Amino acid sequence: MAFPTLPVDRARTPTVAEVRLDHLRHNIRTLQRLAAPAAVMAVVKADAYGHGAARTAPVLAEEGIRQFAVATVDEGVALREAGITGRILVLGAPLPGALPTYQHHGLEVNVCSQAIAEAACQLASPATPLQAQLEVDTGMGRLGLAPEDVPSVLAQLREATGLEVSGLWSHYATATSPDDAFTAEQWARFAAMVRGLPGPLPPLHIGHSGGLLMSSEATPPFNGHPMVVRPGIALYGIAPAPALADAAALRPVMRLVSHVTQVKTLPAGASVSYGRTWTAPRPTRLAIVAAGYADGYPRALSNTASIGLHGVLHPVVGTVCMDMCMVDLGPPETARAVEPGDTAVLFGTGGPPLSKVATWADTIPYELCARIGPRVPKVYI
Repeated sequence: MAFPTLPVDRARTPTVAEVRLDHLRHNIRTLQRLAAPAAVMAVVKADAYGHGAARTAPVLAEEGIRQFAVATVDEGVALREAGITGRILVLGAPLPGALPTYQHHGLEVNVCSQAIAEAACQLASPATPLQAQLEVDTGMGRLGLAPEDVPSVLAQLREATGLEVSGLWSHYATATSPDDAFTAEQWARFAAMVRGLPGPLPPLHIGHSGGLLMSSEATPPFNGHPMVVRPGIALYGIAPAPALADAAALRPVMRLVSHVTQVKTLPAGASVSYGRTWTAPRPTRLAIVAAGYADGYPRALSNTASIGLHGVLHPVVGTVCMDMCMVDLGPPETARAVEPGDTAVLFGTGGPPLSKVATWADTIPYELCARIGPRVPKVYI
């Protein structure tokens, strides 16, 4: 299936997110090889981490992905409307009254408490079947059953008519480096719980992007039992932690670009933007870029980040505004020639890497991708 490029008028929409579908294909093939013999469940929550689930999920399906994970029921329904026919696990805990929607759209329920298990058993029937996966808390401290409660809940679900248990899973809290002791501890807890369960068991999964890239210990075969891994951020060419940046030859899928709208010369001593947080130490050429925090370029990047212009990084000066930011081009006599309409790379090829921008903003790449504003269209390449 070929996806047309969105009809974006760059004169009217100066800031866009460019999404490389060929890089996405490269990444999923790379991760499938790393995961083998485990199957891959692609995590496409938060609109595929800001990359557009309706466009990226079908590409992943073309590459053989048959299992997907989202955070909310509406995200699962949107995948169905985009033509996804594979399994879709909703990672969030279902709210009261939501289970009929799971049935109608064939979504898998995350059974992470006794109350959810009881509600699922009461609702499921041969005429209106329901699929469920059990989440066990091995140390994340978030959603999930206590390991000692899993045997009784699993038995309860198995006894219910019209209810299929399609997975048993947990989530790593600190899988960010090859020598992470807590990750090994979580795996040991998960494995010990599994060994105490009567078979046959559904597919098991605990490894996410960090677990998969960290080492094969994240997804070892359990006596030949079917295993699944759940890469999320790695699908989009982003390492989940700096220590894993070279763990696989992944390619960034997104580049965020804007355009220069004005170039001006400031005299020495002139201040820039709200709060006058930056003052020109000398006569300065200044480029105004049409991207701000409403586009997902954080205010925390004020006087901290750099933006790429003609392949050269220039510092952001002054407070990042809702709709624009300012770039120091240097003294007028040595400033690089920049004109209105020139491309400004906020992150990606020709600008700083996303990981560096996240460090400047004191956050993580996940957040920067997910917070790109709704007025920023995506161009699929």
